[in-house]
Amino acid sequence: MVCDASGKPIDALIVASANQEHGIIARRGGGAIDFARYPVGTLLRVLPNHACATAAQHGAYQVFNAEGRIEATWPRFSGW
Repeated sequence: MVCDASGKPIDALIVASANQEHGIIARRGGGAIDFARYPVGTLLRVLPNHACATAAQHGAYQVFNAEGRIEATWPRFSGW
């Protein structure tokens, strides 16, 4: 699921494909994305449905509150 920086879903966008390092965003139903709405540097939140690489690439998780401030840091164990 593709969301704006605040976590609100952007219904017109989907993750069309992904690999360990990249997600490819496309417009639902095909067609061109309006890049004027999403210029380079736009912060998006992608809610993964499979999180192995998402989890493994970080030593901790930062938990944000509704105001966007870090509420907690959750360390994780390393290894598979």
